[in-house]
Amino acid sequence: MIRNLLTPLMMVVALLFWVSGCSDSPIEPGAIENLNLEDEFGGYTASMENPGFGDPELVDEAASDTEYNDEILASPEVGAVISCPRTGYYHLRAVWGRLCYDSTVTEVTDWTGSLSVSHGIEVIRRVIRFEPGQDYIICPRTDPKLIEWVSKTTVHNDGIAVDIFVPPIFDTTEVIEIDSLGDTSYIIVIDTSCSATVSFETGPYSRTFELEELKSLDTVVYLDDSNAVAFHAFELHRYPCPRGFLAGHWGFDENGEGRFRGVWWSKRPNFFDWYISGYLKGHFGKNNSGARVFFGKWISRTGEFKGFLKGTYDHPPRPEVTNAARKHAHGWFAGKIFNANRIEIGVLKGRYRSAPWYKNGFFQGWWKLNCNAIESDPADDKEGF
Repeated sequence: MIRNLLTPLMMVVALLFWVSGCSDSPIEPGAIENLNLEDEFGGYTASMENPGFGDPELVDEAASDTEYNDEILASPEVGAVISCPRTGYYHLRAVWGRLCYDSTVTEVTDWTGSLSVSHGIEVIRRVIRFEPGQDYIICPRTDPKLIEWVSKTTVHNDGIAVDIFVPPIFDTTEVIEIDSLGDTSYIIVIDTSCSATVSFETGPYSRTFELEELKSLDTVVYLDDSNAVAFHAFELHRYPCPRGFLAGHWGFDENGEGRFRGVWWSKRPNFFDWYISGYLKGHFGKNNSGARVFFGKWISRTGEFKGFLKGTYDHPPRPEVTNAARKHAHGWFAGKIFNANRIEIGVLKGRYRSAPWYKNGFFQGWWKLNCNAIESDPADDKEGF
């Protein structure tokens, strides 16, 4: 939405949803931790922390991603689809605008548009930076397959987080069989596969996804004017391993050291709603072997230790790419989550955009804990994660 450039809120570090915003201020390491790139877990400890690692901006800006009470849930038709055990269940986050807060932007971009599913229903779960009184509207829901909005951005972004429920399509086919005696019989074959397309449509950018793509979607699309649209989605099972999103700032401090910090989203067990369950922070860089590595720490909202994070990252631009392509490129990161006993309990992955000459940077990604704490989920496609 359009914001008053003179308000104090615009000076606060912003976090992205499926993509959090960015900050120019340095990210300070924990005072009691000896951060490095050679230790097994980067020098982090399993100690208790202050909420948000003692960063009030991180805590305050987490509130920009808020729960939405979708009136479509009052429909008996919607309730029947959601409760059906054969219904496919997907979660999609879409954010549009300036992925990194940029106070120099004055031009308004009109993102008025819609999100629709060809078969099934959509439920808005959260809205991102859609504050009351600003230039936005979530239009009244009259069709469970359609979400419409009015959104205008300048220095930052808007977005939505949506649950998509796709019931099976009952397709019957009559098959003719002739036995050895020449007798003819007719057999009815019933196909109950789930199929649908999901369409994001706005003036600046539109795209249609096949349902199969939503099983593991992680993409950022940059437009010519430096606006962007970020999509992140995955399929959820009725009794899934715990999983969710993470997003925040990925950049460099005043000493040129790589740092990241952000927010951790989770889905409440046995419910369909999503909430901010914690925070993460970490550092990245090349170790003595020349490998690009990152280390971090995950805590709850109250500061309790939840896990160590470690993995690798890279940025794909090759020397021969053009300056324009390099400007819009983003890297990837992938790693594992460990408990206080240093036992692997899950994985995380995502994308980032940052460079030493580019102050503001961001990351977005998603995480998954193994079922039963130490065993992987056999239903998950490891490569797809």
